Amino acid sequence: YVTKCSGEGIYFAAKSGRMAGEAVVKAMKGGSRLPTEKDIRDLYLKPYDKLYGATYTVLDILQKVFYSNNGAREAFVEMCESEYVQKVTFDSYLYKKVQGNNPVEDIKLLFTTVGSLFRGNALAEPDREFSNPKESLNRI
Repeated sequence: YVTKCSGEGIYFAAKSGRMAGEAVVKAMKGGSRLPTEKDIRDLYLKPYDKLYGATYTVLDILQKVFYSNNGAREAFVEMCESEYVQKVTFDSYLYKKVQGNNPVEDIKLLFTTVGSLFRGNALAEPDREFSNPKESLNRI
């Protein structure tokens, strides 16, 4: 498991490996049986997704919304100026779970972000098409 938005993966890989190993040991019941696909799903995948699914969902949404064009990237930079965003981001990385339980700040952030997206899309230069035929020929 690697978070798409940040590229972070060491913690999640280690945690995933540990949880998978513990699930296999539990499913084997002292070596008397082999784990089934259902065992792995129930003892490993579901608990992992319950712990970290929200984190992956939020980071997926961030990537899809803010990494799509120059205007969206400008809005992302503007959003990151917020002390609330900085605190939530720091705490989320520190505790490896999505943080922030301040509904008032979340609503303010939503409206600020939507405004930033509109402003960013209105003011930013459109992405230019990238073409490098010489390099492309080297890859064929």
